[in-house]
Amino acid sequence: MTDKSDVERDLKTLEAELRRLEAEYNMYFAGRLPRPPVETRRRVAGLIRQLDRQRLSNYAERFRFTTLQSRFQTFSDLWDRGLRAKEEGRPGPMAGRSVEGVKKSRSGS
Repeated sequence: MTDKSDVERDLKTLEAELRRLEAEYNMYFAGRLPRPPVETRRRVAGLIRQLDRQRLSNYAERFRFTTLQSRFQTFSDLWDRGLRAKEEGRPGPMAGRSVEGVKKSRSGS
């Protein structure tokens, strides 16, 4: 049986690693990293597998884990599409989406 503090610690670690992975992929697609963050992605996937195998009896913990798991899957799909587009030499889903561009399109300018 897992201790509540262990599960909470694992969820916090997963959340922090997922934020880090998102930042690393943003840096990669912006050209600041030479290679995609494969090791960080592998580590996050391992944490998700580990937590998925545990029995989470608390509904709040289960909800938080499921939310993080679906967020990772959504980002993974986006990153895979971006990598495929980059390999094929075409603009991907993250091309040309700077913060300024998004602000301009929302303001109607």
